[in-house]
Amino acid sequence: IFTSDNGPVFPIGGCDPEFFDSNGPLRDYKGSLYEGGIRMPFIASWPGRIKSGTISHHIAAQYDIKATIADLLNQPLKVSDGISILPTLLGEKQAKHDYLYFELMEYGGQQAVRAGDWKAVKRNQLKDKNAPWELYNLKEDIGEQANLSSRNPKILNRLKRMALEAHRDHAHVAEWNFME
Repeated sequence: IFTSDNGPVFPIGGCDPEFFDSNGPLRDYKGSLYEGGIRMPFIASWPGRIKSGTISHHIAAQYDIKATIADLLNQPLKVSDGISILPTLLGEKQAKHDYLYFELMEYGGQQAVRAGDWKAVKRNQLKDKNAPWELYNLKEDIGEQANLSSRNPKILNRLKRMALEAHRDHAHVAEWNFME
């Protein structure tokens, strides 16, 4: 398995992701919850089991790796939100996440929810508890350039409810308890 933990590093210390076009059409860098900060490659090889040249569009997260390894080892998984992607690797029917949820304190606090082709992003809530949510259709706009929040309030509200359901207050970090 070859993968990474996030997108390319912001241009500092000799790193030049613009020159190398490190994230192609994806917006932003490591530490951001836009696709350029969280979308990453995942390549797997298992001769005789994974069909060579297979491409999957299954949406997964790093915590699915733990579930996949437990599945491979036929071991119970004690605590995880992950879903084994072994079926995808073997070309079989795959269970899917209803949504993926992300939150980071970096860059003023951020949240993102991905459900199918839709993604909602909220930034700077540590500075502004009323910071607006943005909404993108990743199938039509992989670069997250066209904020569709005002045109799709029902979709945005559905994703905001998912964020509210997934968020957990962090008792040791009082300023991170921004959900209401």
